[in-house]
This record gives sequence, C-alpha cells and structure tokens, in this order.
Amino acid sequence: MKPAETKDFRLVTGGLSVTLSKTGTGISLKSIKDTRNSKKLLSEPRVLFTMKAVVLATNETISADSQTGWNFVDVIKASDKLYTIILSGNEKLSGVTVTITASLEGNRITWKISLVNDNSEISLTECDYPILSFDSKTDNMFFSPYGCGEIYSSAKEGGFLSEQNYPSYGASMQYLAFWNEKSRRGIYCGLHDPAPAYKKIHYSRKADEKAFTLKIVLPLTNTDIGANSQELYGKCVWELFDGDWYDAALIYRDWVWNEARWMTRYKPLPEWMKKNNHWWLLHNMDGFKAEDVAELNKDLGVDSATHIYYWHQIPFDNDYPHYFPLKQEYFDLIQDLKKLGIRTMTYINGRLWDTKDRGMEDWQFSSVAKPYTTKEKDGTMFIEKYNSEEADGSKVELSIMCPSSAVWQEKVKEIVDRLFNEVGVDAVYIDQIAAAKPNLCQDKTHNHPAGGGTWWCDSYNNLLDHVVRTMPENCTLTTECTADPFMKYMSAYLSWLWVKNSQVPAFPAIYSDYMATFGICYSSFKDNDGVCMRVYFAQSLLYGEQMGWMRPEQYKELPFKGFYKKLVRLRAKLGEYFYDGRMLRPPYLKDNAPRMYSTNATEAYGGIIDYAAVQGGLWQRKRDDKQLLLLINTQECETVTQITTDAPDGTYDLNSDVSGKLIIKEGRANITLPALSVAYIEI
Repeated sequence: MKPAETKDFRLVTGGLSVTLSKTGTGISLKSIKDTRNSKKLLSEPRVLFTMKAVVLATNETISADSQTGWNFVDVIKASDKLYTIILSGNEKLSGVTVTITASLEGNRITWKISLVNDNSEISLTECDYPILSFDSKTDNMFFSPYGCGEIYSSAKEGGFLSEQNYPSYGASMQYLAFWNEKSRRGIYCGLHDPAPAYKKIHYSRKADEKAFTLKIVLPLTNTDIGANSQELYGKCVWELFDGDWYDAALIYRDWVWNEARWMTRYKPLPEWMKKNNHWWLLHNMDGFKAEDVAELNKDLGVDSATHIYYWHQIPFDNDYPHYFPLKQEYFDLIQDLKKLGIRTMTYINGRLWDTKDRGMEDWQFSSVAKPYTTKEKDGTMFIEKYNSEEADGSKVELSIMCPSSAVWQEKVKEIVDRLFNEVGVDAVYIDQIAAAKPNLCQDKTHNHPAGGGTWWCDSYNNLLDHVVRTMPENCTLTTECTADPFMKYMSAYLSWLWVKNSQVPAFPAIYSDYMATFGICYSSFKDNDGVCMRVYFAQSLLYGEQMGWMRPEQYKELPFKGFYKKLVRLRAKLGEYFYDGRMLRPPYLKDNAPRMYSTNATEAYGGIIDYAAVQGGLWQRKRDDKQLLLLINTQECETVTQITTDAPDGTYDLNSDVSGKLIIKEGRANITLPALSVAYIEI
C-alpha cells in the first residue's frame, strides 16, 4: 500500500467550490464553500461514495468506500471544467476500477460514475452517486422528496436516518437539497436519469455528528454474475442556488420538462378528469343508491366523481387477480351513476397475485403465475401480507408479480378492458404502481437483467402502454401515490398520504400543469379530529388537488363541514388556475394566531401535525398569465397576517370572506382574516 500522500483539488465553478482530498489510499470530500459570501457549507472531510459487492461462491457481502483501501488513486485535471478521478487496486474488491468524472459549468457540478469489474468471482451490487454532505445547523434546512415534499432543520435532536425507494410513496422524485434560512443559499442534489433506474434516496445524521448526509444509491444490474461492469444511470447534479425548497424544485422541474421520458403523455387527460373538483370514496355500500350520491353532490354544491371499491366478488386483498364477476348491486350502482352523469372509477391491484387464489385453494397461482413472480437469487418469491385473512385465520400471502412478464401485462389488460367495455366505468384505478417499491428480481428466466436498473419502470410503462392503446375514448387510468416516472400513461395520482407534518408542495410546483392529483386520507385523523381536518382541507385546495376522497358517512358527520364546503366550492369556482395553471412560489406568511397542533394524525410521524393557522398559495393561469393569491385562515379566531409574496405590487380587490383592498408594496402586505375564512385576489 502506498504511503498516505495528501493533495487537495479545488473544483470551482460559479459560486460553488468543492475540495477533494487525495491520499495514497483514497479520496475524500474535504470541504464545500459558497464563494459568493465566503461561507463554508462543509467543514470536515466526508466519504465521497460507498459501494457493495457479493462473493458469488459464498454470498458474502463486501463493503468499501472512497476513503480507504485503494492502491491506486489519481485525480486528473483535463481543464478547469473537467476532472477525472480514478480508484483501483482495492484489496476487498480485486479487479474493480471506479472512474468518476466531474464536469463544471455555471454553479453546477455534474458527476458521472463508471465501474469496471474484471473479477468473475464477485458481483457489484450497489454504488452511491457522489455523496453530498453539509454542516448541520439549526438554520440549515433540508428537503426530502417524500410524497409532495418535506422540509426539516438538519439539527434535530437525536439525528436522522431515512432511506426511501425511488420510485415509491417514500420518494416521488429523484432529488434532495439543503439551504440556509438566513443566507438563502443552498445546494440541489439531483439524479437526472430520464428512464429512470431504481434508486434509494437517503438522508442521515448521527446524534453526535456535525455533518449531515444526502445521498442517492443505485442498486446495480446483472448482480447474478461476476465481472458485471457498468455505468451508473443518469447524471448526478450538485447545483448552488439562491432561495429554498421552491428554487430547488424549479431546478428539477427544468430538467424533467426538457429531458424526462415520462413528460411525453400518450393521451391528453380527458376533460372530465382534468376539470373534476371532488371525489367520493365508495365501498361497503349496502343499500346505497346513485340518488344518494346525487344528494351528496347537491349538499356539497359541486359535482363529484366516485372511486368504487369492493365491487368484485372476491374479498379485498384476497384471491387476486380474479375480480369477476361483479357483485350485481355494484353493477347496478355504476349504471345508475352513469345515467345521472356521475363519473365512476373502480379499484384493481396492479402488482399482486394471491398464492391461494380461490379461497384456500391454489387454483391458477402455481400453474399460471408462479413462474412470473419476482424472486430472490435462490428462487424465493417476494411475498407481501396485509390485514386480509384466509378462511383458517392465516394471513393472505400475496406474491409480487414481475411487470416484465407478458402473463402479468395481459392479465392487467384483460381486467381493465372488461371494466371499460363490459361495465362501462370512466376510469380504472390500478393500485400500488406509483406507491410500492421496485423489487430486485433475479429470476434468470425473466426478460430483464438481475437486480436493479431501468427495467422495472420500463416494464410498468410497457404494461400501461399495452392498456391505453385500446382504451375507449374519454376513459383513463389512475394509480396510488405520486412517484413521477409513470405519468406518461396516467391522468391522475391519488395523493392520499399527503398528510404529514412539515410538508411543502414541491410536487405541485413541478407537475401542477401536467399531472392531476386527488384525495386526502381523511380516515387517518382519529375521532374526526377538527384541527387535522382544517389543516388538510386548506392544503388540499392550496396544493391544487382535486378535493375529497371522502366516505359519505364521514362527510355526514364531518366537523367544520361548512368550512369544507366553502373550500370545495371555491375550488370549483377558481378551478382553471389549478387544472390549467401553474403553482408559483407560495407566499411567506406570519400570523398572530395559535398554531394548529394535533397528535391525532395517524399517518404523520409520531401522530403530530403542527402548522401555522394561515396558509396561502400563488397560482398562475396559463391562458392569460393571470395570478391568484389565495389565503386561508384555519383557526377559530380572527387572525392578523403579514404577507411576503412574489405577486406584483399594486392595490387589488379582495374576494370571498373579506372585502376591501389588499395593498402589496415592495412584495409585502397585511391582512386581517376572520375565523375560518378565505380571501383571494386576482392579479
């Protein structure tokens, strides 16, 4: 092993300065500096990447990192704009060479990583893109792409540890960011991978550590063989920016709108889906009639579409995928709803086949499905269990189908075709596609490489393409949660898990003018908690979601129903801003009311939500660039609010619950809002 000679290399572009430290055994990320204001963003050396491999003969896992164990380390400066880092001769990873290129432009460093594995006895299984670390301080915030997006102070007591799968409910988008609240400067860390490949989105800080870690991990391909050389998919981008989470979202938005493959929609959204304002969630509807939905719509004051569960003759999460025949009462309900002009959408699952798919009997599972399930290297199937039970009380075991298989693609198409053509529904909700994580299937008989890669998203998009090509006019597909790579064939995502604390509308900021979102999980608020309800009534409207996804029986007992109806009706009145507009930077608000605090949000971390009383949004209508500044007081008292906004200065008429004028001067304004009120201006 060479003696540890240390040499530093400064990669400087725009206001971003990154120092790499080379020794005889590795490479470290030594420091990061914002040169514009001479602020150190990282002040202690950190690892630049980690990687894993497996010994094929023994299945032993080997781990290595950038800092130690390399016999050959070199940093080549081709120019001020291009650097190449080479590491090889690792004792743990004999025959493996890592090559990293760093391209510098503007305030951005773009990283690419290539892995050469000349060792037939080991298979590379996982590698990080360059890891972005920064100093943890109370006013250093970071962004996580969970759901619609979340922000936190990096200095939380006890630290952080989260690793979410992209694409899934836990990582809707493939980027992270941090910034300082005082200087309003930060760094965006994004994977610009247009296909894209399966990744893990990770952030962490140990309780006793100063530095905070943001990283994106790539599960590698061809993990069933040795000598599996490959390049990491896409490009890893570090970009210094001014602002906060919204400005980081705009960097990702600029990339997806120009390069991402899911942004070339196969069919436009049907007008009814695009302009829909509200949803009813219908299931276990014994004795419920279409006329009852019409009465609900009349009381609400807005037409609503219906999302129908339990229409099938099998129990929920049991005996999948053998849904037919329909229960007669549900077939009749759907026909009656259609006669009344009420849109219908039925549930199916897009991933699962029950291993006992006729009661306690293995009917078609082994003979038809089993060869096409996702499997571990040893042939063990990936199985999921939920709350459903077999007749003997055991949990239903649901196998995860491989989306690459023609058998599964044809089965889903068959079900969807029957719902459209025989039943006559307007939409089919295919559960879990944008919610559940990809599986690292290693079945050698399947038409995809073992392990990670782009094949999971490619396969689901092939499945969806297969379905939509024969879909009747004005019909459409939706799915659960909001992972972005399936948008090409979907018209709407169920945003039901957007009920966390510390949420920000990053997803709408990126996709509001491309993808519809709908629904909040109102059943997750214990005892119909009124604080939770009011917070998410407001957020649902302000985030541009189609509101509701509420059970009729809950609506009838809904606390603050008048407030809810007011917001839903306003959504219908101002709908064009949301369905044919774009979310601009939300206003910064400061009010004098008690905060909206509750411990009854079961889907939130620790059950806690904690938001300011007044929430707001700024939207721009596409056809005339007109802007809408919308403010909602969720508290039961009059509230004085200070506004800081990007809306242009001027004097504007106030509408809804507040009359008079709103004067915006130098981006600032003040307003007094009555309890449970809404005010808006159009600019």
